Amino acid sequence: MQSIPFNKTGYEPFLDYIKAFAIVCVLIGHTFPYLSVIGYGLWAGMQVPLFVLVQSFHSLKKPEVKLNWPKLFWRIICPWLLVEATIFSLLGMKRGFDTSLIFEFVNGGGGPGSYFPWIYLQIAIILKFIRPMFDDGSRIKQTIVAVGICEVFEVLCSLTNLPDWIYRVLAVRYFFLIFLAWIWVKDGIRMTKTNWTLSILSAASIVYFEYFASDTEPFFYDTAWKFHRWPCYFYVAFLLTCLLYQLHRLFRRSIFIDRFVKTLSKCSYEIFLVQMMVCKCMPLLTISANKYINYGFKVALIFAVSIYGGLLFHILYNKSLNRIKVSI
Repeated sequence: MQSIPFNKTGYEPFLDYIKAFAIVCVLIGHTFPYLSVIGYGLWAGMQVPLFVLVQSFHSLKKPEVKLNWPKLFWRIICPWLLVEATIFSLLGMKRGFDTSLIFEFVNGGGGPGSYFPWIYLQIAIILKFIRPMFDDGSRIKQTIVAVGICEVFEVLCSLTNLPDWIYRVLAVRYFFLIFLAWIWVKDGIRMTKTNWTLSILSAASIVYFEYFASDTEPFFYDTAWKFHRWPCYFYVAFLLTCLLYQLHRLFRRSIFIDRFVKTLSKCSYEIFLVQMMVCKCMPLLTISANKYINYGFKVALIFAVSIYGGLLFHILYNKSLNRIKVSI
């Protein structure tokens, strides 16, 4: 039986590898056009669930979850607003400040993945109120309640035919990950026979929702986030994370790779924000008559600018923030 304990009182280096993997998958998901041929849902398509697991674990390991609104504003909201304002200005200068541009930003922001800060904030609020509930009841009861709540959300979204532009900014599709993060806190990751079985069934559900599902309503809401739903998350929280742990054990032996991974993790939010701007605003680039060479160059440029730009943004923003705090 594979068992992965987590450090619940201090720094956990394995979480850096999860975040680094997730941010690389964000870049893959927003640059590679043939996602269905690479089994996207089984690995690169699980970036947000991995981030939600890490966020929830950090909060739930504490006896009491506190909402630090100033920290949330300066760490999450303010950088996002700066990047959104930049994207809006660049697109406005390019195509004009028309109503379609304004409507696009009103619906959660511009740029691929712009809904994520909204998800992060909702999860932070939910964690505050749900943490005391995990101290009561058996694991079976907690599982039934968690599944029941998630399924109620699926049915409600289906019956109300909730528009995708609203659904994209709601955290309801990630609720079950909070419960799985609680299992991380209590047990770590234990690949028992039960968890192996649930992981395999969960992986099969990802394949089903990604490639075969046609009409699953009202039990599962028909949405663009077709494999971001509760049956798919057992695999993410157990089997996929175990595979990432093996990468962690392998790569931590290399000082260079380990440092690079920690840098990606530390700057993952800023990398995410910069890739939003780069993917949304980068003009068409032609360096060759061969379209594959042009595409490869564009992808390489997006990766390089997003990672280096995210690192630079992280450094400059935090220096500016420290100066503001000192002046105050």
